[in-house]
Amino acid sequence: MLSAELYDVRKDILHLCVLVQAQMHKAKETLLKFDKDLGYEVIMSEQKIETWNHRIKRDCESMLSLFKPTAKDLRFVLAAFRIVQSLGRCADFAGWVAIYISETESSFEKTLLNSCNMVQMFEEIDAMMYAVHQSIDKDDNRLLQAVFEKDEMIGRYRIMAMDAISQYIQQHPEQSQRCLYLFSVVMKLERVGDQLKNMAQEVIFYSEANSSHS
Repeated sequence: MLSAELYDVRKDILHLCVLVQAQMHKAKETLLKFDKDLGYEVIMSEQKIETWNHRIKRDCESMLSLFKPTAKDLRFVLAAFRIVQSLGRCADFAGWVAIYISETESSFEKTLLNSCNMVQMFEEIDAMMYAVHQSIDKDDNRLLQAVFEKDEMIGRYRIMAMDAISQYIQQHPEQSQRCLYLFSVVMKLERVGDQLKNMAQEVIFYSEANSSHS
């Protein structure tokens, strides 16, 4: 039955959300603690996430071909496919953070990390991911307002980080390459925020259909 297939896809998306959120937690610790072993775990876990990603996409394609859903069910399947794509991108970005750290010879100064608001950026992303997960789980898109607010905050943090890194390079020109790695991390985190905002928009897309048919 289509309803059972929809339920399973929804459950699998929630599971994938948890997996990707764990990847982001590990990426954060990899950066802050300069833990290359943990970074290796992030990289090695990418295949597991990719497997779940393909599984959910395959199930969505099967529903489209076998059940030919319409109206709100079609909206959910289309949104599910795009949500999974965004989750995959978030996992990719977490992997890139780990790769950047693996290619860096020494840890970053805490003062530089603090001036770049790295902890805050990761915390905003964590809150965004939780809000998306809860919104899908509870069928309540009112929880998504925080996603858009926090995405704007991450954009402001990116500008602040750019200024902080620029000043640091001027004072420590020999650290230019490492600082560029750090700025690359900042940019990846901003991209994660963009993907989470896209996910929130997809949840709203299918939730509005549910509301109009209730």
